[in-house]
Amino acid sequence: MANIYLRVPTYLAQWYRGRVAPEPSLTEFEPVVFSKFQEEYQMMSSWLIHVNEHDMENTVCFSERMWKNMLNGRSPRGGRKAVIKRQPTEWLSMAEVTFLSGIAKTKKIESYDYLCIQAPKYVLIGNSWKVVTPSFTMNYRQAGELVRQLSNEFKRMLVHWVTQELFLCEKRGIRRDATMCVDHFFYHYNVCLGTNKPDRDSMRRMTARWMEEAKMMPSDIDDEDALFLYENERKNSRLDIDTIIKDVNSGIKKH
Repeated sequence: MANIYLRVPTYLAQWYRGRVAPEPSLTEFEPVVFSKFQEEYQMMSSWLIHVNEHDMENTVCFSERMWKNMLNGRSPRGGRKAVIKRQPTEWLSMAEVTFLSGIAKTKKIESYDYLCIQAPKYVLIGNSWKVVTPSFTMNYRQAGELVRQLSNEFKRMLVHWVTQELFLCEKRGIRRDATMCVDHFFYHYNVCLGTNKPDRDSMRRMTARWMEEAKMMPSDIDDEDALFLYENERKNSRLDIDTIIKDVNSGIKKH
């Protein structure tokens, strides 16, 4: 199976690699795989195109051939000689990508990484399906649409996590700050954003804005609907720790 390499914010790349939690995160070289029923897969099935590396037009999305050229220190367009000396077993830094692809190195681009994504086996071109080879990639506009799709999924999951954690804590009488929920989310998915305080604070502010936009604050959940227990749930419910301790003490007294 061929892969593509999509430029995304670093936190987004780390989150997608960490979505296999509690299993260890994917390495940078291991592709993120989407099911054929997911929107991301369908977008790639419609938008991937064959591009000869010599005709590279953008740096948002690289084909597998382009990426391997850079891993070996060559321009993504290829060439006989390496431009820089490097180990192909090491992941490309943004500094190397910008140098090899000939684009300007800016402060903003330093906060990005490339996410390895497994491409569909076939792509629809016209009225027929074609086998996807390592020379397939996306044009600038469509690659940007895929990045937005990945970003929206990340936002949805982050808002859902924070909302659910706040809701559960509220029901248990725990007063928890939403910022701690954000930290828990990143810790669970091995997103190494917490080492940079400005980035973490920025993400907290963005999360608050996303939650407001999504209208998904815990107060929106109806208590009666959320806490109603059906008869089979009462029968199958697990005993809480206080009940277990009470039963143990009662058994000790009997003996």
